[in-house]
Amino acid sequence: MKIHSSIETFTGKKPVVATGIFDGVHPGHVALLRRVVELASEAGSESVVLTYMPHPRLVLNQDPDKLRLLTSLNEKVKMIAAIGVNHLIVLPFTLELASLNAETFIKEMLINRLDIGTLLVGYNHRFGKGGVTIEELMLLSNKLGFAFDQFRRIDMGNQHPSSTKIRNMLTEGNIKGANALLGYPYLLTGRVVNGSQRGRTLGYPTANVVPADLLKLVPPNGVYACMVNVSGKNYGGMLNIGICPTFNSCENSRSIEVHIFDFNKNIYSEEIEISFIDRIRNEMKFSTTEALCNQMKNDEKAVRSILETMIE
Repeated sequence: MKIHSSIETFTGKKPVVATGIFDGVHPGHVALLRRVVELASEAGSESVVLTYMPHPRLVLNQDPDKLRLLTSLNEKVKMIAAIGVNHLIVLPFTLELASLNAETFIKEMLINRLDIGTLLVGYNHRFGKGGVTIEELMLLSNKLGFAFDQFRRIDMGNQHPSSTKIRNMLTEGNIKGANALLGYPYLLTGRVVNGSQRGRTLGYPTANVVPADLLKLVPPNGVYACMVNVSGKNYGGMLNIGICPTFNSCENSRSIEVHIFDFNKNIYSEEIEISFIDRIRNEMKFSTTEALCNQMKNDEKAVRSILETMIE
């Protein structure tokens, strides 16, 4: 997949295009993008995904402090590439771009610059200043001379995946529910940095992780079962998110620390991927270090039991 940081560098003709944020790249997104790839193959053209950076809410000042993302740009790139898309265009989102209505956006961006053949949108997709209905898009496709199609809604059981719904589940600590709607375990990519090294003295050395994207959604404080990918190899792990209240009372000292099972390599400064499998318990304050150690042993048993069938 070719990645473009400017729409000007794309030179194909009559591509099949999908546009959106695609945060989380959940099954609804995946199904739509696979259809884009299929339509492009049938037409002998190329598939194009047009997304935006930074997130529109930051530019439009729509509660920017509350914005948390399911996928960093790098994570999104990997997932979209795995679907088989030919081109990903990361379009800089600006106030000028936000001011364009749907017709102007289609003319200037999709027709004049991409020479679009087909536009495929999701069942609830809206773009352009003020939004545009499916009926209006159909009229514009006839008027401006491009093919247009709307992709069906994807249901999973009695729910349909949505980025907002998944964010809410993760914020509540409902990892299993979020993973079911994502179609894969929620992922956090980060770099290992120096920590307090307290875990080593407790018999549970940990890697202290700083998220690669500071806008990445970090689930609530607690203990989690996880898988950890280090240099392409997967390991089981026990993850703690929080302030370590047994030793610390500062609410601003939140950390992400993972104990990787059966692992003793030095990975400081390396980037690792943590996949959330389940939430074990809330973070707790213990009266003694011994009580904490006993709980950690129980946590390890619980986590290993959960991961038993997942580790190769």
